[in-house]
Amino acid sequence: MAHIINMLIGFLFLSTFFGLENYHISIIISIFIYIIINPGKFNFLKVFYKLGINIPKALYETLMLPILKKELIESEKYTDDFQMLIKILTITLTPKTIVFDHDNNFLYIHKLDR
Repeated sequence: MAHIINMLIGFLFLSTFFGLENYHISIIISIFIYIIINPGKFNFLKVFYKLGINIPKALYETLMLPILKKELIESEKYTDDFQMLIKILTITLTPKTIVFDHDNNFLYIHKLDR
């Protein structure tokens, strides 16, 4: 069931680019991409869930930006590509942090703090 929902989310995303009148192109690309990314490797429902949880935090940090003075560079460890994707999206979603580089095991983060 999750595989079908992942393909439908991909279809809805692509239909914004191609328009609903070209729905057949969106369906073909959605299925093709689903086959390429190895089913089960990326669960896009989990990505949307994690992003949804972090939206209130991002709104709060937007209000706190004017009082932040100190800049930090931090590193955060990840284990696989999916975990890296989730961390990059949730870190970059917050207005006071951004991922600016990565290597085999670590993400490097620029952060504003008090």
